[in-house]
Amino acid sequence: MNTYLLRRNFNRGILWIFALIFAVILFFPIYWMVCIVFSPTGVPIALNPRFYPSSFLEGIGKINQIFVERSFLRAYLVSFIYSGMSCIFGAFVTSMAAFEFALYKFRGKNFLFGMAMIALLVPKTVFLVPLYLFCAKDLNWLNTFKGLIVPGVADAFGLFMLTENMKGLPRDLFDAASVDGANHFQLYYKVALPLSKNIIVTLIILIFMRTWGNLTWPMIIASNQQYYTVSRIINWFNQPDTWVTTDNIMAANFMAAIPPILIFIFFQQYVMKGIAYTGLKE
Repeated sequence: MNTYLLRRNFNRGILWIFALIFAVILFFPIYWMVCIVFSPTGVPIALNPRFYPSSFLEGIGKINQIFVERSFLRAYLVSFIYSGMSCIFGAFVTSMAAFEFALYKFRGKNFLFGMAMIALLVPKTVFLVPLYLFCAKDLNWLNTFKGLIVPGVADAFGLFMLTENMKGLPRDLFDAASVDGANHFQLYYKVALPLSKNIIVTLIILIFMRTWGNLTWPMIIASNQQYYTVSRIINWFNQPDTWVTTDNIMAANFMAAIPPILIFIFFQQYVMKGIAYTGLKE
């Protein structure tokens, strides 16, 4: 018995050691970024660096500098508009499509769903050139919010996730609502959406994470600095001809990391439930 307990405690200790090493590797870059931001200029990267934040006021000054002098505030607002509108329209369009695929039969259903799933297997870079030509040349959406937002509204992974979830919704509720006089849209809005709240919130968070940190598409479709997103302007900060210091770059990275971290912290319960939950069973 003692041998069994000793072996179990040893195995548990090994797992904790690996978990601790993984946590250190994961969080140390974030901690180092915080140290650089909230320390006097050059201190954390000097010959004798300090591995702890030493000046809160210095950090506030650096953050104020990038917002006032580096056009970062506008990029912040552009990113919120880009990510927010992508979340709203993406969740609406994807949930409506998933509602139809999951609960109704129509001609070409399997073919259309299969084509959407094939999109998951094709690298997104393959679509960049034709998508740019269509948006810029045919629709004249270059340097517009429409060009930023609309091409990313359709989400193949979100369609798959919501469709599988809605397949498990109890049909009796939809039949009862139909008997009470609910039309097709009311079945979606008043029955399917409330039952799929967790998975839809999960989709919204995933869309926000993807769009907030997206660099490739905003770089292609928005050449005007007025439509630079946070990731785009941080990439611009790193160019050698901008002469932006390491402290300002780290301050920009710090401010860019706050919204995704806060959203995940406050809504992580929906993410866990949405991924694990497969719908109510009849």
